[in-house]
Amino acid sequence: MPYDLSRRHFIKQGVLAGITLYTIPVLARFKLNLNGSNSLISPELAESWQNDGHVNHRVDAVAKVTGEKIYGRDLRAIDIDGWPNEQYWAYYIRVDRADRIFEGINLDFLPDNIKPIKVITAETLKADNVHLPSFYGVDMLVSKGRVPDYIGQTVALLIFDTFPKFDRAKNMIQFNKNVIKLGETAPLWADSQNPWGTWRITRVEGNPQGVLPDKYSALKDGVNFPPYVNHKPVWPAPNATGTPIEQQMAIAAEIAEDFKNPDYFVLDRHYQTQFIDPMFMEPECFNGWYDAKTQTMHAIPTSQSPANIHKNASEMLATGPLAGKIKNLVIHSPYIGGGFGGKDHSILPYYGLLAAMYCDKPVRMANDRFQQFQSGMKRHPFDMHNQLAVDKKTGLFKGLISTMELDGGGRANFSSAVASVGASAIQSIYYLPKNDLMANAYVSDNVTSGSMRGFGTLQSMSAMEMMVNEVAQILNMDPIEIRKKNAIKVGQANTQGAIPSSTEHYQEILDQVQHHEIWTDRFKRKKEFEAKNPNKKFATGFAICTKDYGTGNDSPATYIELDEKGNIVMGVAAVEIGTGSQTSQGAVIAPFFGRAADTVNLAGVNVWDPLKLVETQSSFTMSEAYQTKMAQDPRWTPTIEMASSASNSAYFQSKATENAAQIIFNYGLWPAAKAIWAKLYYSDGTKYADIDFGSPENATWVDGKLTAKGFIPLDLPTLAEYAHQHGFVTSAMVHSFNRWAWVEADFTIDGETKRYQIDALAIKYGKGASADKKALMNDDGWQLLDRQNVRYPSTDLNNAMVVYYAPCATVVDLAVEPGSGTVEIIRTHTWLDAGKVIVKELVEGQIEGGLVMGIGYALHEYLPGGTEGPGNGTWNLNRYHVPLANQVGVWNMEHTILPPTGDHDQRKGIAEVVMIPIVPAIMEALYQITNKRFYHLPVTPQDIKETFL
Repeated sequence: MPYDLSRRHFIKQGVLAGITLYTIPVLARFKLNLNGSNSLISPELAESWQNDGHVNHRVDAVAKVTGEKIYGRDLRAIDIDGWPNEQYWAYYIRVDRADRIFEGINLDFLPDNIKPIKVITAETLKADNVHLPSFYGVDMLVSKGRVPDYIGQTVALLIFDTFPKFDRAKNMIQFNKNVIKLGETAPLWADSQNPWGTWRITRVEGNPQGVLPDKYSALKDGVNFPPYVNHKPVWPAPNATGTPIEQQMAIAAEIAEDFKNPDYFVLDRHYQTQFIDPMFMEPECFNGWYDAKTQTMHAIPTSQSPANIHKNASEMLATGPLAGKIKNLVIHSPYIGGGFGGKDHSILPYYGLLAAMYCDKPVRMANDRFQQFQSGMKRHPFDMHNQLAVDKKTGLFKGLISTMELDGGGRANFSSAVASVGASAIQSIYYLPKNDLMANAYVSDNVTSGSMRGFGTLQSMSAMEMMVNEVAQILNMDPIEIRKKNAIKVGQANTQGAIPSSTEHYQEILDQVQHHEIWTDRFKRKKEFEAKNPNKKFATGFAICTKDYGTGNDSPATYIELDEKGNIVMGVAAVEIGTGSQTSQGAVIAPFFGRAADTVNLAGVNVWDPLKLVETQSSFTMSEAYQTKMAQDPRWTPTIEMASSASNSAYFQSKATENAAQIIFNYGLWPAAKAIWAKLYYSDGTKYADIDFGSPENATWVDGKLTAKGFIPLDLPTLAEYAHQHGFVTSAMVHSFNRWAWVEADFTIDGETKRYQIDALAIKYGKGASADKKALMNDDGWQLLDRQNVRYPSTDLNNAMVVYYAPCATVVDLAVEPGSGTVEIIRTHTWLDAGKVIVKELVEGQIEGGLVMGIGYALHEYLPGGTEGPGNGTWNLNRYHVPLANQVGVWNMEHTILPPTGDHDQRKGIAEVVMIPIVPAIMEALYQITNKRFYHLPVTPQDIKETFL
């Protein structure tokens, strides 16, 4: 990376499948800047987002409110430097049912002057040897003579050479039932497929305290997977001395027998949740161009996981009509707009890439809202059978048995992982001495379900909280006291047998709720409200949960570069999906530099070429012996890249950012400060070593200036200039890895060896570096350091599944009009443990946005399955109800963000947990009003009306 920090440049990624990979920020003819704004915004206004370490607003706030922020969906070929002005337009035809033989398409009705210039079918792909990336399975297009895999599957690609032709043809094709020719009825393809994944998490504590060792657990004894018979999981008979899976079944049988204890009350309930759409504001889009002259494929996807685009696109381009013709793959990384998980590992970029493979000019493919509903990923619907055993006298939970069936749709994606996470999350904040939790993600003819905000935990924890509220009511216990009795304590194991490694404030949150007026005065408010509104019923509901964050395969990377004027440019692997990660990562470095970064580059998809990292096997499946062997290679890492998902920026991405900032401070700014102070206070400078400057950890920034032990404060430009003049460390690039614990390794800088939670490090020295130091740096100016004594987290921790948690609780006041069944959200109060907060306003935005999303899930949003569902192509916002401002209590959203336990409290990923407790809180309030418990979502006005009949 050249030292001209503002220069826009291609960033080499490496070589895969014989194709050289690059990333580049999207550049538009109107001078699009890296932060998404354009030159019409003054530098002073653009830089006003922060001063002296304080964040005034989001980095992109000015660009957003002035309409100058550019998203991938806004771009056309004419906007991109170096691209031709002319552009093609791609349109995909999708089938609206999956129970009849596909016999082809009919486009004869199109006038000749608007017919597509190319029609690509499954037969074309077969002839040209085109394949989907293996992650998504097979059958990119439906072949003639066979039944589609699922409703909404693509059957043909049409290419148009002008927009007017495309637009007219699309209007004639989109809702035309005569376009797709269907034959005889046939069995569903889904019925002949094994599930996407089946999990079973079984545990029995080893002692009454709930601390390790366990008698049996997934972490201690491993995870077992059943065989499939007739495409259904079949668990073997119990055998305490048999195979590992038979031993697990023996433990499961023991748990089931224990549930017959007459001292236990067992709540046995079924719960159902629905399909919903992520409903991000910007439907998915793709621009692509194969430049035959330079043998370069350009792609502009709108993806949360651009890191995976490199691998998958390279795999796809290795065969097909351009096989051997592509030397370079350039992924442009734009702002994608909202994501909510729906743009994480979406298949759409590969349909865009397919179009680009068959075009000699740039091509654009952009879903309209109908198409997004038809083809975009959905939230998995869950069908759960839960049994919660509770000691009748003490109110202590004695165990949980759960069977979850979730619909993964007809295309491979993250369904197996969602099943695993949903099962491991159901325990929520509670300690369970015994558990037997099974989750099965089955194949169906529905639209694909995949990664969506909550990742299975919204479904399972909402059900758990509904159960806790019902148990409290049946056993005549206070709903908060029963939670206090059962909240997991420090040192107790989770359902997998792992000890949570983050500090949670469960008891503190429950105490605060119990003494807050929104809870203590709830009956008083009910009386007053109903007196003023005799046609309405009022109630208050409460729920709490705790959501894991991270994937167990998190690999953040960060680079930070400091120029001689004190300007800071940094880059991170994260993608901005609306959460404010660009702003927060820029702010994370303030404790080390006295202020936030000037420029934060995003979506650094494997841009870390100076680190020369390599990966081999999957980190989820490799053995401990294999990891130990490979770790001897200082360039090896379990995983190079990280997608923006699983609430992973606040904690995981920040860890890499803080390590990079710490290294520049320790070996750049701190030595510069000491040298300047020595000259100021000791004219001869000969007693430098005898001066007590204190440790760098005790140095502080005040009003943008560094001071320590009373020495004169120094501003960043002064320190940066000195560090550059004397060749101190001025830039650092790091990579780390977390498998429910951090990697650690020793690195030696300027003769000093220290241990960091990273596994790769490269540094740059200032411009005044000695010839010896300059000789250590490569052509890009980086010196790559070799790690020593590396220790990666044990592969056994894969069975821990989760150890990091963030708790959240919500109290809701709502009213119901019995005549219409309409629900009015009057007031909410949310308590959140976010750990060490980076930017408070961003956390507050997540609280409010998550709350609204949860309200939609509980009361409004719904998609049916089958031929009446979104796969038929007729769904849009005229049918799909997203909650409006007057339905969410927008002016009465209150919150309490708990303070961290101390300066060393970890940051927590909270983007998902904030949407969960409002759902069961609403269900409880509705019960208080209707005296009926609902076990399905959403609860509709009709459901409510029927309770008053």
